[in-house]
Amino acid sequence: MNARDVLGIIYNSKSGNTSLKWRQTRRMEGKVTGEASPNSLTNLAESGVLTLDWVENYLKKKSQEEKTTETTN
Repeated sequence: MNARDVLGIIYNSKSGNTSLKWRQTRRMEGKVTGEASPNSLTNLAESGVLTLDWVENYLKKKSQEEKTTETTN
């Protein structure tokens, strides 16, 4: 499929575990918001959309957030 002048993409998985919105910021660059399942993160990394470094940093950040939440509760 070829597309031109795409300003945004909305993706919702069949399972309902992933809901992502991408908006173009500059030419081929954009910003993604939403919730993604671990399986979706794996698929995005394997397809080259996300780098493995980004996924590792994201997982570390989430792990630290969970530890902080556990200690405050």
